[in-house]
Amino acid sequence: MSGKYPQAKNLQRYWENLAQGKNSVTEISPSRWDINQYYDPDPAKKDKMYCKWLGMLDDVECFDPLFFQITPAEAEFMDPQQRLFLQECYKAFEDAGYSSSSLSNKKCGVYLGIMSNDYTYLISKNKSSTVNITGNSFALGAGRVSYLLNLKGPAISFDTACSSSLVAMHVACQGLLNHETDMAVAGGSTLYLVPEGYIGMCQAGMLSPQGQCKTFDDSANGFVPGEGVGAVVLKRLEDAERDNDFIYGVILGSGINQDGKTNGITAPSVNSQIELEREIYARYKIDPATISYAETHGTGTKLGDPIELEALSTVFKEKTTKKNFCALGSVKTNIGHTSGAAGVASVQKVLLSMQNKTLVPSLNVTKENTIFDFKNSPFYYQEKKNIGTPSQAL
Repeated sequence: MSGKYPQAKNLQRYWENLAQGKNSVTEISPSRWDINQYYDPDPAKKDKMYCKWLGMLDDVECFDPLFFQITPAEAEFMDPQQRLFLQECYKAFEDAGYSSSSLSNKKCGVYLGIMSNDYTYLISKNKSSTVNITGNSFALGAGRVSYLLNLKGPAISFDTACSSSLVAMHVACQGLLNHETDMAVAGGSTLYLVPEGYIGMCQAGMLSPQGQCKTFDDSANGFVPGEGVGAVVLKRLEDAERDNDFIYGVILGSGINQDGKTNGITAPSVNSQIELEREIYARYKIDPATISYAETHGTGTKLGDPIELEALSTVFKEKTTKKNFCALGSVKTNIGHTSGAAGVASVQKVLLSMQNKTLVPSLNVTKENTIFDFKNSPFYYQEKKNIGTPSQAL
C-alpha cells in the first residue's frame, strides 16, 4: 500500500504523525489561493469563507510525466488528483512486490474514489485545450493506471461523496470474491485547488469556524477539509498466502446501502446504518464483542457524530453487554476530512496501527458529546497512545 497525507509524503511519516498525536491542519497556503481575499469570520458574509484552514498536501504540482509515459503537454492539463493516484498506485504495487512487467496482462482491477473537479474549474478560467478532456475525466483517473500497466480488469471511478474510496474498496472486494479479478488496487484522491468549493461549504454551514474536526466533542461544530491520496493492493487471502505476499490485514466483510427518503437528502439515517451493520455482521459471521477498535467516519458535527455512535451502539448491544471495551477514533481530527480519500485514509491508519501494535490518539476532545451516553455504551474515546494490537477493527 502507499499514500500521501497532510505533512506526510509517505505512510511512514503518516504513521509517525499519528503516533505523535500531531495535528496536520494549517492555514491555507498562498499556493492554493489568497486567503486574505476570501476570508471573513462572519458566516453571513456572501461570497466569503469563515474557515481558513486545510490539511494540505505538499508538492502537488510535482510529477515526472515521462516516467509514466505521458507527454509534458498532456500532464499539464491532467488533474493532479489523477497524477497523484497514478503515483501512489505504482508505489503500492512496488510495496506489494510487483513490478510493472509482472503486472502486464493480469486480470487486475483499478477502483478510484474521487469527487472534486476543482482542476477543471481552475484551467477553464485560464487555458483551454483538447487534452483536458482526458486529463479531467473521473473515468480516466482509474483507467490511466490500467493503461500504464496494461491491466485487464475493470477500471472504475466512484463518486459517492465521503464514502467514495470505501465504496471503491468494497466493489474491488466483490470482484475478487466473484473471481472477476485476481488482484485489485483501490483507493481515493482529493485536492482542494480553488476557493469556490470552500465558499459553498461555508454558506451551507458545513465547516468548523475554528478549522478543527472536534469529533465526539460537545462543542463539535463542523469539519475542516483535508487532502490526501491512498492506494491499497487487494487479493483473495488464499492467493496472497499462496504467493507469499506480505499481508497488512484481512478484510472480513464489507457492505453498502442507501438511506432512501429521510428527513433530508444529506442527513444521515440511524436506521439505515443499523440495518447495514446488522447485515454485514450476520453475513460474515462477525461478533461485535471481538472488535476492539472502531475507526469512525466522525466528521465532527454535534448531531451527526451521535447518530453514527447510536447505530454502532445499538448493534453492539444486541450481541454483548460489555461496556467500554471498544476504542473509538477518527483520523479527521489529525488531517481533516479528505472526502473522496477519507475511507482509505482511515483504513491505512488502522492497518498501520495493527502493524505497529499501537492505538494512536484522536484529538480535539475536551468534553465528550453529551448527546451520546459513552459511560453506558460499549465504547470509549481513544485519547492517548496505547500499546496493543486491535484484535479486529471496524
